[in-house]
Amino acid sequence: MKLKYRNCLELAQELPWFELDPNGLPRLADPASVGPIIDFHQHFALMFFFSPPVDLHVRTDSPVMHDLRLDSVPVNLGLYSGVNLARARRHEMHDDYKQSFFSGEGPKNTHTAPNLLDEMDRCNIERGVILAVDFPFGIQNSQAYLDACDAYPRFVPYVAVNPLRPGWEERLDRFVDAGAKGLKVHPYTNLLPCDHPRVMKVLKRWERTGLPILFHTASNGVEPDFLRMLSRMRTYRKPLKEIRNCPLIMGHCGMDYYPQAIDFAQEYDNVYLEIGGQPPSSLAHVFEHVDHNRILFGTDWPVYPLMLPLAKALIATDGDHTLRRKILYENGRKLLLDSGAWIEPSSV
Repeated sequence: MKLKYRNCLELAQELPWFELDPNGLPRLADPASVGPIIDFHQHFALMFFFSPPVDLHVRTDSPVMHDLRLDSVPVNLGLYSGVNLARARRHEMHDDYKQSFFSGEGPKNTHTAPNLLDEMDRCNIERGVILAVDFPFGIQNSQAYLDACDAYPRFVPYVAVNPLRPGWEERLDRFVDAGAKGLKVHPYTNLLPCDHPRVMKVLKRWERTGLPILFHTASNGVEPDFLRMLSRMRTYRKPLKEIRNCPLIMGHCGMDYYPQAIDFAQEYDNVYLEIGGQPPSSLAHVFEHVDHNRILFGTDWPVYPLMLPLAKALIATDGDHTLRRKILYENGRKLLLDSGAWIEPSSV
């Protein structure tokens, strides 16, 4: 199988599942043959520090500016997508985010709900789990994400609270009352590893809801060097061991440390692996060693175009329709049903 492509547009033209639409954007060539999809890892525009808020309800005239650009970043399907991105435009990506810290300009303005829905329609993605992250100071994302998800019922909100920000307990309870369906825990924005006592207090308070917790796991070289120590795989053992009454989702499936994520899923029966960005060779190991009912599909949009992680999942499940349907749809639907987050497609 060919692994290297000039960009995602060439990938879409050469793989049998995709084509370019009249606007030159990737889409599924035969959506019915793939079926509907649930994406368990999406974000709207990430607003940090002193950034002016982004209007999440705008459909922009300009195309979506993913961190891994559709038309200009070489793609290697043999790599975890974050490693691919780090090698191709790590510094440029950092410049994009620095711009967003203080201004209302930059690619983040294209990371809106209508733009994401357009891309989801092209890839037959029926539902998306929207993950918030919040720093200890500055503008926050969770409430804005909750409001946007309320306006667009195809989205399911997972909120965040930062344990270093005073009053997090009240905010957490308020978010649950407002309809949050899960918690996102990110060691970089918390500025703390997931086994830190402050983070564990958040997890144990959330555990009372019984709703899922999705952890960012591991590192891939995109992030600043000083943050990587916060997401070492061993820092997840304590929360996985002690939080037993919630589904625990390992976002990114441990990136290049996926064998340790596999070990955790084998050890704890409430652990799910979200596989977005994993190359087909790594997915083969996951499929061999992990209960197929606890594998979820995700994309990490807008870091990557939706079609890139989808292409990897389609390659890895080629010839096994039952496995493909479990990973792309059925497992996600069951988890949403169990957490009261499912709305029948006909009413969305």
